[in-house]
Parts: sequence; structure tokens; C-alpha cells
Amino acid sequence: MNLTMYKREVFENYISNSQIARVLSENWFSSEMYCPCCLNEELNPHSANTKVADFFCERCGNEFQLKSSKKNFGKRVVDGEFYTMINFIQDNKTPNFFLMSYSSDDWTVKDLVLVPRFFISPSIIEKRNPLSANARRAGWTGCNLLIDRIPKEGRIGIVKNQEMVDKLKVNKVWRKMSFLGNRKPDLRGWTSDVLKCVEELKKREFELSELYKYENYLEELHPSNRHIKAKIRQQLQILRDNNVIKFESPGRYSLID
Repeated sequence: MNLTMYKREVFENYISNSQIARVLSENWFSSEMYCPCCLNEELNPHSANTKVADFFCERCGNEFQLKSSKKNFGKRVVDGEFYTMINFIQDNKTPNFFLMSYSSDDWTVKDLVLVPRFFISPSIIEKRNPLSANARRAGWTGCNLLIDRIPKEGRIGIVKNQEMVDKLKVNKVWRKMSFLGNRKPDLRGWTSDVLKCVEELKKREFELSELYKYENYLEELHPSNRHIKAKIRQQLQILRDNNVIKFESPGRYSLID
């Protein structure tokens, strides 16, 4: 994979820096990126103005949205219209997200992270304030993706510090967590949120009582549920059954590498 985005003809045909960056990043993605889900060597661009997704894999049918920035992505990633995104999540039509950081000095890809679609749930979507009455799209309501709420298994590195990650390793992480794709959006959101709490403990072995400390946090994410501790135990069983964690003894678990 060539990490250089620069193409002289793009600078000859466009003047706006934002247009140049968009065309260069999309051209690079279309020509260099593979499908991390099935390892197909080619991803195809959607037609212009396709909602939510930019590219798709002809072999496995997965769709992808590319977000690029010359700055490193922080805790929040600006996305599209709030209600459209929520509807896509509920209808199980959410794309996979690629977050690309590039250098505008030499036009090279610095970092590229994949957020699989099955980690996109209502609990990581933040509703933004509607545009003011004086705005051209008055009342339009956008949203943010709260990337910091996603566990590390949901932030798969493709390029790290201008170094390619082995394709097989990328695909292995995808396959490890793909069981979430078979669950309803709200339910897989629970699994992802509990896994994030496990990671927040920053230890390989942990106890159930330690996770109970996140009861209030999980209640904020899922206000309609009043049985948080029972839900935590249920999600630990799901993670155990899918070889993400291991049951050691009553009330004790460990993460599986």
C-alpha cells in the first residue's frame, strides 16, 4: 500500500484547500484501500449524494464512510444529521467508519482507523444543538460520534504512524468482534459499553464487583433499564461465550488476548 496521496492533476483542477484534501483522500482510498471485512482488494465508490456511505465492497456488501482530517481525531467526530443516523442504526444500515489523519505538508496518510459498524450504537451518538433560525438550514440537527466510548476492539488500526498494520491482523480483530453484527443495535450497544468498562479497569484479570462501580455510568447511557447489575452479568456471559473474556471462578474474569 502506497501511503502517498499527492497527485499533481488534483492541484491543477482545484483551488480550494478543502476540495483538494477531499479529492486526494477519496482518490487514495479508492485506489489503495482493501476491504478489512473480507480482504477483497478493491472498494468501490458510491454514486454522488448517497446518504451515510461513501464506498462499498462488492464481495461482502459492507459499506464504508470515510472521514479525513489533517488533525488527529479527538474524542468527538462530527457526523451528519442526527435523526438520519439514529434511523440508520435502528434499521441496521450503519456503515463502517474510516478515520484518516493525513499530513498536508507532504500529503501522506499518517493514521487510518476502522470503526466497525457493529460498534455504532445510540449510546455513542451525541445530539448537537439545532442550527439557529438565521442559518441557511435553520433547525437542522447534527450529531457527533463519541469515539472515546468505543472499546479498543472497535478502533482497529489500519495505518499507525505511517506504518501499515498487517491485513491478517486487521481482519482477525474484525472477525473476533463480528458476532455483534448479529445482535440488535440496542443490545450490541450494551455489550460494547460493558466491554469498554472492562478496558477502563486497565487490568487483565478483574472481578464482577469492580464492574458494578460503573452502574451509574451505564444507567446514564441506558436510562430505560433499571436492572443494570443484571445487565452487566448478562453482557459478561455474552463476551465469555464469544471468547472475548474468560471465566476464571465465581465473580472473576480475565481478558483473552
